[in-house]
Formats: sequence, C-alpha cells, structure tokens
Amino acid sequence: MNERDKELAALVLRLTGLDLTTADGRAGAGCILREIESKAPGALARLRRACTTRGATAH
Repeated sequence: MNERDKELAALVLRLTGLDLTTADGRAGAGCILREIESKAPGALARLRRACTTRGATAH
C-alpha cells in the first residue's frame, strides 16, 4: 500500500464513530469526505458504484 492509500484509509477510518445525529458530526463527516475527494478525485463516486454493485443500500 502506498503512502496516498494509507492517508486515504486513515481519513476513512476517521469517519467511524462520528455522531451523525449532531450538526458537528455531520459537518465533520462532510469535511473528511471533501478532503478524501480532493486527494483522490472520483473516489466517492467509485465507492458508491461498488456499493451499488454489491447490493449495499444507502440510508
């Protein structure tokens, strides 16, 4: 795994445990997702496609 992949994985792990029922949690998640997208353009779209392909559902 290269350094960029490690950095992106660390960002994804930061999403774990955020309380999305609070404004601060949602703002934090949005910030992390924007950072992921800026470091790897298209990463979130690819992840969404992969989840859809595997039958995962979004809530």
